[in-house]
Amino acid sequence: MRPLGITVYEDKIVQLGLKKIIEAVYEPKFRGNMYGFRPEKSCHMAVKEMIGQITRKRINYIVDADIKGFFDHMNHEWVLKFVGYYIQDPNILRLVEKYLKAGVLEAGEYHAAEEGSSQGNIISPLLANIYMHHVLILWFREYWTKRGSGENFLENYADDYIAGFENKWEAEKYYEQMQERLGKFGLEIETSKSRLIEFGRYAKERRKRKGKGKPETFDFLGFTFYCGESRKGTFVVKAKTSGKKYRMKIKELKKWLKGRLMKPIRETMEILNRKLSGHYRYYGVTYNIPMLIKYHYHATKLLYGMMNRRSQKRSYNWEGFREMLKYYPLAYPKRYVNLYE
Repeated sequence: MRPLGITVYEDKIVQLGLKKIIEAVYEPKFRGNMYGFRPEKSCHMAVKEMIGQITRKRINYIVDADIKGFFDHMNHEWVLKFVGYYIQDPNILRLVEKYLKAGVLEAGEYHAAEEGSSQGNIISPLLANIYMHHVLILWFREYWTKRGSGENFLENYADDYIAGFENKWEAEKYYEQMQERLGKFGLEIETSKSRLIEFGRYAKERRKRKGKGKPETFDFLGFTFYCGESRKGTFVVKAKTSGKKYRMKIKELKKWLKGRLMKPIRETMEILNRKLSGHYRYYGVTYNIPMLIKYHYHATKLLYGMMNRRSQKRSYNWEGFREMLKYYPLAYPKRYVNLYE
């Protein structure tokens, strides 16, 4: 649970205008590998580009890092300094500082903000992008993309990022120096969720020779990525719904259906189908159809259980339930995004 800084209507108007001004200045300066909360950018584009980098380049190692409470620990002085690099108007800087220090009201109690940017504010995602742009993106470009001895890449979406390297020693050096770099700006990684793994075109063969089993996997933007092969036998990076996200989605669906016991079935089925379609549109990517079918199966079972709790007597057997689904069919999974176009 995180506190949300939901502003009043008047402040939302001011923040929207402020966002447009700062975005007009900074958007041309952001690098192409930044995909979070930007015009004409999306999670799927970040995933597609990351897969392309791994398959096109000689990538052998992946550094998967997770920043601990990124939005809550952005240093206010550094935020103002970063914004002030290209915007010297004191009125703009004053407004940015005001919203950074606005704090949140929780259960009638005011909590001041000494650091971080409240999630829920219109301007917070843009300030987060500016912070990451200066703290990590430009640093990686200068010290690794330009000076690295092997091939590498960095893909970023808000506070999530994945780095890949050809050489192990460079990956290890980056992992160490990246933590020092973040520490300078008041950030730290969640060590239990961050690691360096062997991954890529030759990972399977190398790990087999060492007797280490299958290549490890990593998570990014709700997907788990693993080494696989196409039908032609060529190396591909495959994606599937991460176990953590899948369990969370099932838990949320179960809770929602439990609250629909006394609601009209027609209305319930309409909303449920919208929920299913939303899930399919995000997770309906190449090679992930089995996980979508699994989700559809569990949704069907949960719906069947809910229908039989609507009265003291058992309302449906499976045959009757299937007849009901003929009148109110559930949305069926399909692929919406081709990651290899």
